Amino acid sequence: MEHNNLDIFELIRIMAANRILIIVITMVVAIAAVTYSLLTPELFSSKASFFAVGDEISQLPINIPGLSGLASSFLGGDNAQKAENFITVMQSRTFSEDVIRQFGLIDYFELDHADSLRNLDDALLLLRTKVLSLDYDSGSGLITARARTKDKQLSLEIVNHILLRLDEYNREQKLTQGKLNRVFLESRVNEVRGKLDSLIVANQKFQETSKAIHLESQAKAMVESYSALIAESMKADIDLEMARANYGAQSPLVKEAELRKSSIRRQISELEKSGETPEYMINIGNLPKVTSDYLRIEMDMQIYKTLFEYLYPQYEAARLSELRDMPTIEVLDTPRLAGRRDYPKRALICVAATLAGFIFAVLLALILEIYRRNPSRIAEIKTSLKK
Repeated sequence: MEHNNLDIFELIRIMAANRILIIVITMVVAIAAVTYSLLTPELFSSKASFFAVGDEISQLPINIPGLSGLASSFLGGDNAQKAENFITVMQSRTFSEDVIRQFGLIDYFELDHADSLRNLDDALLLLRTKVLSLDYDSGSGLITARARTKDKQLSLEIVNHILLRLDEYNREQKLTQGKLNRVFLESRVNEVRGKLDSLIVANQKFQETSKAIHLESQAKAMVESYSALIAESMKADIDLEMARANYGAQSPLVKEAELRKSSIRRQISELEKSGETPEYMINIGNLPKVTSDYLRIEMDMQIYKTLFEYLYPQYEAARLSELRDMPTIEVLDTPRLAGRRDYPKRALICVAATLAGFIFAVLLALILEIYRRNPSRIAEIKTSLKK
């Protein structure tokens, strides 16, 4: 009797009728899976977990007034950005080629093309897809570097080499930027110190030739106020130049420094305009020549003294930053030799393949049953295909 509807009992009947086919296919697939899992080379992995630490590579040594809140978000405050930078460095071509050459991975991958550059490109692809994996946990800021090869010792050495080179790279970048900042500040400090020394000598000579000069209170107030503004303007110039050197013209820090410089320049311009000097101030040109000359020397001395007091601590800080030997990564889990193989998962492969073989065999039995039950429709399909 023909059964046109398939239910569980009909399925069991079909499976029983085709049990030899199902058993043979399932056994063949199971044996193939076992053979594959035994012949496939074993892969062992080693990994390290670490945090990005230390000062920002391009940290600005100048303390720009009014930018403390903004600067904190740019200078060492964004751990996510530092971690992403670390991953970018480890994924770079230069970094990857160093790993390939250090451990002879072209031979490891058995690349023997006549073109050595093609071998290197193929090795780069295999390194990034088969050997090295990098992960970043945005919640904790933890970076994980993992290497997986056929040799557990090789996997360990690759991860150790990556940690060492990453730390060396970041130290070198910090040292380079720190040296640039130190050289810039050193030249400015020497320039200001030389100017201040010459003004001290000029002041001594002036007093020796013109005797002591009594400064009136209005003149003294003008000298102090004007000197303070000029000194602030020169500080703003230094801050702006340092910000541009470290962050580029479009940085918010640079924009803020430019606004501060413009504001100070505007105050100086207003103070210098003819007829607009406040009543409590006097015009230096209205003083007797000897007094005005003395005031100018005093004013210049006050300006450069203030500027020197501002620059020298920054110069010392830049020197310390350049010489500081600080690690750039904090290792949480150090790499070690693998105790278990990472691949192949033999038990999983055998179970999954056997199950897949059984399902395939059952589906094949159902197809054969449908073919047997519907010869007329199969003939119609064959006829249609021949047209």
